[in-house]
Amino acid sequence: MDRRDLFVLGAKVILAGFVGFIGLDFALGGNNTKRLVRFLKDELKKGSNNDGVNYKDSVFLIDRDNKIVALNAHCTHLGCIVKWHNDKKEFICPCHGSVYDAWGNRVSGPAPRGLYHLKYKVEPTEIVVDYINKMA
Repeated sequence: MDRRDLFVLGAKVILAGFVGFIGLDFALGGNNTKRLVRFLKDELKKGSNNDGVNYKDSVFLIDRDNKIVALNAHCTHLGCIVKWHNDKKEFICPCHGSVYDAWGNRVSGPAPRGLYHLKYKVEPTEIVVDYINKMA
């Protein structure tokens, strides 16, 4: 193997690694994946039924007290999906214990901030959330 062949082989290895990394990032959703998440109004839990917390595709849609809030369900610490605990009226991260109040504000734990609020649009039969995966 001469010097030129070694250079070409090295370039191919670097290119393959780069393409593999980009492909993996795409497959895992990347850091800023955008998509629409649709909640049918007829299926929404309101008020006292689960305290108005609805979940679909990494989005919490809260419909209570005549107020709607859409939250990214990823913990702002390391990106785990938080869980709603109706008995405590809190979102809790199962990975490292970050706690958020019923509106997604940070209460305690290693998370640096509250859950990200997402934009949404109320349509006649559904609520459409503009999801972006900011993760941590």
